[in-house]
Parts: sequence; structure tokens; C-alpha cells
Amino acid sequence: MPRTKKDAPAPRGAGRPVDSQSVGRDRIIDCTVDLLGRRTPEELTILEIAAEAGVNRALVRYYFGDLRGLLHEVTEFLMRQLQDRMERALRQPGSLREQLKARLTLRLEFMRQHPHFERLALAEIYHAPRTGNEAGAPTPIQRVTARGLEITAMLFPEGVPPAVDPRFVHLILIGVPAFVSTAQPLIETLFGTGPQAETMMDAYVDFVARMLEDQIRPDGGGRLPSPT
Repeated sequence: MPRTKKDAPAPRGAGRPVDSQSVGRDRIIDCTVDLLGRRTPEELTILEIAAEAGVNRALVRYYFGDLRGLLHEVTEFLMRQLQDRMERALRQPGSLREQLKARLTLRLEFMRQHPHFERLALAEIYHAPRTGNEAGAPTPIQRVTARGLEITAMLFPEGVPPAVDPRFVHLILIGVPAFVSTAQPLIETLFGTGPQAETMMDAYVDFVARMLEDQIRPDGGGRLPSPT
């Protein structure tokens, strides 16, 4: 008996691999983040990522196009994760110096956890091509910078003209951890290694926090208001 049109199998979505029904793009991103703890970005391949996620490599290409597209999504994911942690930390009660130290330390710890994050951020956000965006849509660097400045603004008292340009503070909070993470040979030459080096690094973070505190609150009012 000939098969009728009603009996025919339903067509799949154009180009959509079968296993995409059970494995989402978030799993692929998570597996890529895990691999970046053991590989450099240059060593990664779509085949290895697909194997780690337990999917066909066609699914990786379906979601991200190519390896560059995947690395861009991973970088934005990590940046959102970092900024979420910073915002939560600044919503905790504490003095201004404690908040500054927490933000500096958090970024340093994040870059130890994700050793290639700074390189990825430079390549995929700060120096990413600015073409191909929808008309009027912010670029990745514009989105990241806008949210970063909003988080930095939490360090300043509301309704009071800032004593220092918040952008200056923002650059220091980004630049100090970035330099420390990429200049480890210099840090080891200055401070050595082991527990003593960790103590010196804690002292350095406190030093930077005190300098910023003096600029943000030159009147000595170092305690932030309790979050509402």
C-alpha cells in the first residue's frame, strides 16, 4: 500500500542535527570552558570539543559556525560570569577598602581559575571586529564596558559628585589584575613564590585598595551605605 502524505515523516529543521534536541549550546560552552583549563585556545579543535560534550561536531558548527564563533561566545559567557560575581560582592556590607579589595581579589582569582581569560577578552571583546552588528545594537566591548562602569559606580556614594573620575578607578580595577596575571615572571622576581609571595600579593592588593579609597573618599568616609 503506498505511503500517503499524511504518513510521511515530519521534516527536520533545515540543518539542525538530531542530537540538538537533547544537548543545548550551554553544555558545549561549559565543556569548552573546562577544556580551556587544560588547553590553550590555539590547541582546541571543534572535534575535541564535540567529543568532550558527547555530540557530533556538526552540532557545534550548527550553534556557533566555527571555532572562532564558539570562543567568542565562551568569552562573553565568562565575562558575564565575572561581572555577576563582582556585582554580588559589592552588594555585601563592608567598608570601601574591603569592597575594593574584594573586587581586585575576585578578578585575580577568576584569572587563576581561567588562565586564558585575559587573552580571550583581548581578542574576542576588546579587539573584536565591530562589523556585522544589527543597526544600533551595542558592540561586545560597549556592552561589557557599560556594565563594568555600572558596577564600578556602586563604589561611589549616590547623590554626591565623584571626587575622581569613575573611569579612572575602573581602569585600575581592570588593569592591575590583568598585569599581575600576565606578568608572573616579574611578580615571582619581586616577591618570590610560595606562602611569602602570597602574603606580599595580599599586601599589594591592600596597597592599591588604600590608594583608590583615598581618591574615592578623600574626606575619609570609607564605609559604604548598607545595600537596600
